[in-house]
Amino acid sequence: MTLPTPEEWLKNFNAKIADVKAKTEQFQQDLERSGATETSPDGSLSVTVAPNGSLSDLRIDESAWRGNGAELAKKIMALARKAQRAAAVNVAEAFAPLGGPDHEALRMLTGYIPEEEDEEPDGPSYSFAEETTPGRDPLTPPRPQFDPPPEPPRRPTRHRSDDDEDFTDDDLFGR
Repeated sequence: MTLPTPEEWLKNFNAKIADVKAKTEQFQQDLERSGATETSPDGSLSVTVAPNGSLSDLRIDESAWRGNGAELAKKIMALARKAQRAAAVNVAEAFAPLGGPDHEALRMLTGYIPEEEDEEPDGPSYSFAEETTPGRDPLTPPRPQFDPPPEPPRRPTRHRSDDDEDFTDDDLFGR
């Protein structure tokens, strides 16, 4: 094996740097576009998530308000999960050219992509309860009830004893 000349080595090194720079710029562009939007079949709901899966937009058409709040919440949550999965797949696809398909970081990243769901999972969800109090306008939210703050503890009175004094008659500041 022959060693490359300094010029050849520098040329190869600069080519690798240019390749990494181009891949990094492409990754950044792809990552910025990795968010996802999912829309309900009838078009009345639309959920958009950022590349990290956080909710960035929610659109609810007037026609979506038909029915009860629990059904609407269930539809929104299903769309959000679907959009989060799509965003995770987009991020993994954006990352793949940097490390290649067998890269450990890519395997770790794709290991967190949730499976596609055919039906709604059991578990935590959101619901809306329609509670009304007689004499209260149902469209005005109730005022929160707060307990008064607890009384602060009282400071113990300090009794000076012989133990609190130092053992010398010297003034601390030498006066």
